[in-house]
Amino acid sequence: MKQKDMYHHSFEEAYREPFGAAPRGSSVSLTIDIHTHFDVSYVILHYILDRKDEGKIKEMDLYSEEHHYNSFETTVQMPEDPQLVWYYFEVVLHDRTLFYGRHNIFESGEGRVYDHIPPSWQITVYDPQYETPDWWKNATMYQIFPDRFYSAGEVDPAKAPKTSLIHAHWENDPVYIRNERGEVIRWDFFGGNLKGIIEKLDYIASLGVSVIYLNPIFEAESNHRYDTGDYHSIDSLLGTKEDFEYLIQEAKKKNIEIMLDGVFSHTGSNSIYFNREGEYDSLGAYQSKDSPYYPWYSFHHYPDEYNAWWGVGTLPTLNKENKDYQDFLIHKDDSVIQAWQKSGMNHWRLDVADELSDDLIRQIYQQLKKKDEDSVLLGEVWEDASNKTAYGYRRDYFLGGVLDSVMNYPLRRVMLDFMKGELDATSVHKRLTTLCEHYPKEYFYALMNMLSSHDVERIYTMLEGYLPDEWTEEKRNELVTRQVKALSLWLYAFPGVPSLYYGDEAGLDGGADPDNRKPYPWGRENEELLSWYKQIGEWRNSHVVLRTGHWQSYDVNEDVYGFERWIKNGVDAFGKPASDERVLFLFNRNPDKKHKVTVAVEKGKWQHLENKKRIFRARQGELKLELEPNESFLLRFMQ
Repeated sequence: MKQKDMYHHSFEEAYREPFGAAPRGSSVSLTIDIHTHFDVSYVILHYILDRKDEGKIKEMDLYSEEHHYNSFETTVQMPEDPQLVWYYFEVVLHDRTLFYGRHNIFESGEGRVYDHIPPSWQITVYDPQYETPDWWKNATMYQIFPDRFYSAGEVDPAKAPKTSLIHAHWENDPVYIRNERGEVIRWDFFGGNLKGIIEKLDYIASLGVSVIYLNPIFEAESNHRYDTGDYHSIDSLLGTKEDFEYLIQEAKKKNIEIMLDGVFSHTGSNSIYFNREGEYDSLGAYQSKDSPYYPWYSFHHYPDEYNAWWGVGTLPTLNKENKDYQDFLIHKDDSVIQAWQKSGMNHWRLDVADELSDDLIRQIYQQLKKKDEDSVLLGEVWEDASNKTAYGYRRDYFLGGVLDSVMNYPLRRVMLDFMKGELDATSVHKRLTTLCEHYPKEYFYALMNMLSSHDVERIYTMLEGYLPDEWTEEKRNELVTRQVKALSLWLYAFPGVPSLYYGDEAGLDGGADPDNRKPYPWGRENEELLSWYKQIGEWRNSHVVLRTGHWQSYDVNEDVYGFERWIKNGVDAFGKPASDERVLFLFNRNPDKKHKVTVAVEKGKWQHLENKKRIFRARQGELKLELEPNESFLLRFMQ
């Protein structure tokens, strides 16, 4: 049997209409073609409502007999309750039964024939009344690890934790000092602070940035501050509450929003709430069962055995379903969320979002939106957020009213696997179009897209690791710089919010934690990269099409991936007024080989966005050009 004897393609509207996620209560038409040499008795569509794991069937209608194929069609009414709907086909022949389903869980699109129940395609059924804020879909992000960005003034050792080590030189490398059990016993600090960020706001604005995401800034013992000591206090090494409020005000003058890291799944053991070290003037859960915070934690053998994040004793896990904790976090007038709202803080990134229940996240979301509908709630999610399962529950992140955005690690993985040669352009096209299919448009255009973060190796180091060891340092640096430029252009031209991790624009390298948290190399920047990031930041802000234009992915050949963005008839992808524009991104990932390619595009002239003297002409709807090794560019349609 040939696989093409049966055919359904979820990316093509001839087979699934409309494409992608579906509003609740809407209708979706599904079609499958079956070769006429099959003696078909009937065809059944199987679809499963994910919320109750409820299976349903519909016999499909024969509606067309053309070109040696019979086409079977049916229309399915989506449920009113937002959820996932899964589907596959059963083809009952005269002498046997066959099934047609998805190839694998990572790639949607066309399927294949099975002799057993196959993997299913996914339809995300969402509530269309929820929209992500327009400013966010148009934003460019800059992520800062506060201790390592810039220090304004001398570091006061008296404000540092007892377990600290303060570097005398900004150029030092970060280090963990551990005991024989591998526990960190000395935290190193460089002295970056809030006033330092304020002093560098003009620099940040020059990168085209419209939102700064800060890793935790609340009082804590460690340098990363994911071990919160007091949610209502700014860490004294970083500054004061007044400094933070001034940062928000000064950033706003430059049209820059501030987003905070919310670590609400666990606290520090050295905190007001747990107080294991006895350094706070409070009755902590570790000290007494009479503590008001005792119900916030789960003890197995009091007081030394308790639930802790990944078993790390300094990070005791919170009982997020405890009503008193929820009131403290969200609902009281002086709750964490409301107190910082009063300071002008409206946007949060939720650390380890999958360890918070959807109900708790929804409560945070509602409180943020109650104060300001343009507030943004971003979640740390490492997988496809549309079908994420955690702790035995399917998560509702993108069904409406839970999150505005997540960190788009799947995009990062696809980009790096393409660079490593583990995926070709066809797989890149399928996987990214699958994400587009799974995510409602409001969320696909709101994802936080990044190449580096505080949790992964920096992009410069990742790319260096893919190169042959025998290459000279000069050749390696030249090529990696070119590759960083190509991937960052991809990121800035792609739907979603591009996020620049501080220092990447300066060529900062760094392996695993703590090496990925080096101080910004002031005065030692890679000037070529720095100029490049300023350029692409300006392009993104100048061209609406790069932010809210329609998107179509292309697999040109094995090594060349591309996509087109466009605005037509005066409206963007969300039906909002915008000037007509069309751009094409192309990238040859091969470091040694040129590629001559032909791309089907609008007939007319296409201008290279960086070198405007380079103009290509598409004849009869075909653009023929040659890409150098590792070359990437944006072309803008002229006429």
